Amino acid sequence: MTLTVAAIALGLAAALVYAFRCWAFPFARCWWCKADGRNAAGYCNACHGTGRRVRLGRHVYDLIRAEYRRGTK
Repeated sequence: MTLTVAAIALGLAAALVYAFRCWAFPFARCWWCKADGRNAAGYCNACHGTGRRVRLGRHVYDLIRAEYRRGTK
């Protein structure tokens, strides 16, 4: 039982840390161009040449928030 509780607590802690990182630092390095903004073919399509991309958690949060706003109008 204690191993299960520890695993759940560790997973919850990891989720909270990631949620804080998405809130405090919404942008991360682009994984396609390695934050250079360019690749062999020209400008990076994933980050549009900025070298930064929106984190997945922040993107999901923005989608949920937009859906909530559309539902309350």
